[in-house]
Amino acid sequence: MCGFADHSHKNSPCPKCKVTQDEIFSDASLRNGTCLISLVAYSFELTITIEFDPRNGEEHRRRCFQEKALETRDERNTFFDEHGVRWTELARLPYFDLVRQTIIDPMHNLLLGIIKTQWYTQWILTPALRASTQTRTRELNLMHTFLSTFEAPLWAGKLPLRVGEPAGGSLTADEYKFAATTAWPITISHFILYCIHYIQHAIQIPIIWDMFVEEAESDQKTSIKSFSKRQDQFIKDYEAWKAHREAPQGSAAAKRGNKKKSAKDDKEPKPPKPPKVRMQRAEPINFLRLSTALKIFCVLSYAKQLYGVDALKPNFHWAIHLRQQILDYGPVYNFWAFLSKCLNKVLKSSNSNNWTGGQIEISMMREFSRGAQIDSLVISLLIIVLSLSGIFRLVMR
Repeated sequence: MCGFADHSHKNSPCPKCKVTQDEIFSDASLRNGTCLISLVAYSFELTITIEFDPRNGEEHRRRCFQEKALETRDERNTFFDEHGVRWTELARLPYFDLVRQTIIDPMHNLLLGIIKTQWYTQWILTPALRASTQTRTRELNLMHTFLSTFEAPLWAGKLPLRVGEPAGGSLTADEYKFAATTAWPITISHFILYCIHYIQHAIQIPIIWDMFVEEAESDQKTSIKSFSKRQDQFIKDYEAWKAHREAPQGSAAAKRGNKKKSAKDDKEPKPPKPPKVRMQRAEPINFLRLSTALKIFCVLSYAKQLYGVDALKPNFHWAIHLRQQILDYGPVYNFWAFLSKCLNKVLKSSNSNNWTGGQIEISMMREFSRGAQIDSLVISLLIIVLSLSGIFRLVMR
């Protein structure tokens, strides 16, 4: 909307600073613009680290007009590849700062971005948290047991009882917020013990990492031992496949290979995937840091140290710019997209009679207009009734 490239652009993946794609996950990028507080001579000193220069709104506007002035599509594509700028009609507004007034939405960035990456990518897909079997109780079962007894006020939210499984569905931003700040820190922390006392009994909330991290480490050692055997077998299968492919058609070797293998089996062998660490002992502390960071909106490079660069998403860099947005617009409740998310839910709930033969926007607008007219009619009738009621009382007096 404001003429910026997306996160995959080589030179300009960020709408706020001049970091490049090669450096977006570097330590310098993940601490760019962060605040450091130090105690100097019995007084606190605040320093802000700027590793990459911020983008300038006037410079971006000038380049928008330069892109618009180009005549051919090839020239515009070349200009875009170099600067990451497209023409936008908002560049015509002299009072509109295209950089400062472009918002990185905290809801999508933190809740549906970083928190979702931690939960779904690092814990569910790994899988650090596994569903139970008929014979063994596993991590997700403990979490479900906890959630079935966990009580929270209605305004705080709640989680599906089968969270982490297909039956639990996808989590919403509200559910991620409640989970990251309330439910998950209690159930995964290995050094916080919560006891609920009922008369003479003490029920300890299950701490998942305490109970399963040793099993995960044992599984990791077993996988490492079997990986070398699977790697050796892959090398043998690949050499045999390669020799069969290189043998001339009609030769004795090719005929022997055709007898042994069908067309379905004659595929290039795939190398075995190296074993990954399913659970790590530092993860509970890491998640409590993330939970704290969510509350103060200052996410640092914790994930890179624990999971490596491959686990990072552009959201990890964009989160460092939330500090400046909070200074510009106040608390995140003033500018995040929860309101528009609720309005989208209202529009999606509009009755379209499952008719897909036209534009869904028109159907939604007609339903919204019909509902607004009904509300107006009811309010008008209510005013008339109240007015007649008041007149009747005056007459009776």
